[in-house]
Amino acid sequence: MRKTILAAGACALAFTAGAQAQHLPGETVLDTITVTTPLRRASSLERTTSSVTVIGEEEIRRSAAVDLPSLLKAHTGVSVSLNGGIGASGGAAIRGTRPSQTLVLVNGMRIGAATNGSVSLFNIPLGAIERIEVAKGAHSAQYGADAIGGIVNIITKGGGACADGAAACTTLTAGVTHPWGGTVSADTAGRTGDGLDYAFGGSFFGTRGYDFTRPALAAHEPDDDGFARGSFHYSLSKEHDWGRLYSDGLVSRARTQYDNRPRSADRVGLNETETDTMAGKVGVRLDHSPDWNTTLEASAGADKAANFRDGVAARDVFGTTRYGLLALTQKSFATGGADHVASAGVEAYREKIDVTGTYTVKQRDLLAAFAQYSLDYGGLTVDAGLRHDYNEQFGDATTYNVGASYALAPGLSVRASHGTGFRAPSFNDLYFQQSFGVGNPDLEPELSRSWEVGLNWRPTARTSLDMAVYRSVVENQIAWNTSLFPMRPFNLQRVTVTGFEATLDHRFDERWGVRASLDLRRPISAETGVFVELQDRFKASVEVDFQATEKLYLKAGVFHVGSRFADARNTRQMPAYTTVDLTAIYRLDAQSELKLSVENLFDERYERIPNYNAMGRTVNATFSRTF
Repeated sequence: MRKTILAAGACALAFTAGAQAQHLPGETVLDTITVTTPLRRASSLERTTSSVTVIGEEEIRRSAAVDLPSLLKAHTGVSVSLNGGIGASGGAAIRGTRPSQTLVLVNGMRIGAATNGSVSLFNIPLGAIERIEVAKGAHSAQYGADAIGGIVNIITKGGGACADGAAACTTLTAGVTHPWGGTVSADTAGRTGDGLDYAFGGSFFGTRGYDFTRPALAAHEPDDDGFARGSFHYSLSKEHDWGRLYSDGLVSRARTQYDNRPRSADRVGLNETETDTMAGKVGVRLDHSPDWNTTLEASAGADKAANFRDGVAARDVFGTTRYGLLALTQKSFATGGADHVASAGVEAYREKIDVTGTYTVKQRDLLAAFAQYSLDYGGLTVDAGLRHDYNEQFGDATTYNVGASYALAPGLSVRASHGTGFRAPSFNDLYFQQSFGVGNPDLEPELSRSWEVGLNWRPTARTSLDMAVYRSVVENQIAWNTSLFPMRPFNLQRVTVTGFEATLDHRFDERWGVRASLDLRRPISAETGVFVELQDRFKASVEVDFQATEKLYLKAGVFHVGSRFADARNTRQMPAYTTVDLTAIYRLDAQSELKLSVENLFDERYERIPNYNAMGRTVNATFSRTF
């Protein structure tokens, strides 16, 4: 594995060896990209000490992806596994960890179910997203539980003056989908005369879908599994002489059909789910001075899933509500030639569940205190953080991070970081009570340590290369022992993941561009010495975009994922697969455009989870107009 990683790094460097350090005639230096997720404050992506991927609004608009899981799967470090097609349950995992070990945020607020730890990614519409920041590696020192593999922070659209300088603008989009379906959405944003920035948007999407399962699955029902989703999002903010007031939120409801054929007279086989997702907050930033501010936030969220079957009275409900408070103060200062930023905060939230089954505990409180420090001195950046969490169920957890980056030359920097993380056992892990499975209230939290060394090279404004070698160790990994009846979870596993990832972006000229990425991973279970089941070990992609004319934009992408093991003993492999996506956007005029996109052009049949069909060929045609 070590030789493979070194060889891959050498190939990636050789690919760009011809690029010169000086700027080409007519080139402009790219703007600095600011991210907020890794340090819980605004910082430069170029100077970050850990790997961060930013997916911007323009990239989302030009993508062939029909939903959030499809968008995330193309990026380095991220793997997406679903129990079927659009609207299916599943999740995103980072760097060989599990989906439950990835913290998903909406505007900095944690979302998802406290019952099983899952997140309904399908319930967040792409049209509501301004950008996504994927921070890789352990980040529990900033955000607490569940940030073992990394963080996916989804930032919804905000207000402000429109691109053409107008005080307000509205975009309407309508389209059709194959398999049969369609979409319609409306977004409006702007700034009032007294400086209030606002944004409101709503959308509806529906499709007949695909058959989620294969006949080998006992629950298989030979029918198409449809999906429908409605959503609303908003953002309000206003700057004052003394600071800023703001509020934002997202509400979404979806209905998903799935396969769950009754296998006995006493089993009804619930086969539809209605899922509600909500995340909202209100906050204030108090500017005590130009270099010192304090932020206070109150947030609320919910994740509710109700399973049912038409004509059957039975109904299963799994609901989570979460209320949180955050106080954070930040101070900047300079000494000599060094710039410093120090921040400290406290966070508290309560999780409550509303479920059909029997749980001995249905509520828990969490309280945390944390601090971060950053130093910039010439080409050197150093970050360090410490956090202590108190969880009412299992006690205390202390996590930390430390990282550094150094600019070796203009456009060339190296970075290294180390962090620890933990994951709190879910309510299902602790208190689930059914005939086929029971929770274990004696479970310990999962603990992790991760290391990373990376390089970022920008020889010209048209070329960038980012590479990283990493290793993570997860202790006390929770697994349900299916050989027992009833099933029961234990702290059984120690998992190590060693990996290499690289992303190359290059523009040949103003019309042609290419992006290539590579993921190599070695996820190993220490108990057995074999590969962890259902984990990607090799992933690669190439995307080419072409501005054919002033009005016509084209993009094509090829994505390949290597074989994975379907079981813990590595006795059965799931085949490798390759998919192709296409996008064509034609601008009719300054306000209107047509978009045609195709995911999985050749209708590749493959599985991410055994006996569950991944999404087949999906075609979308939309028309958008901005007023």
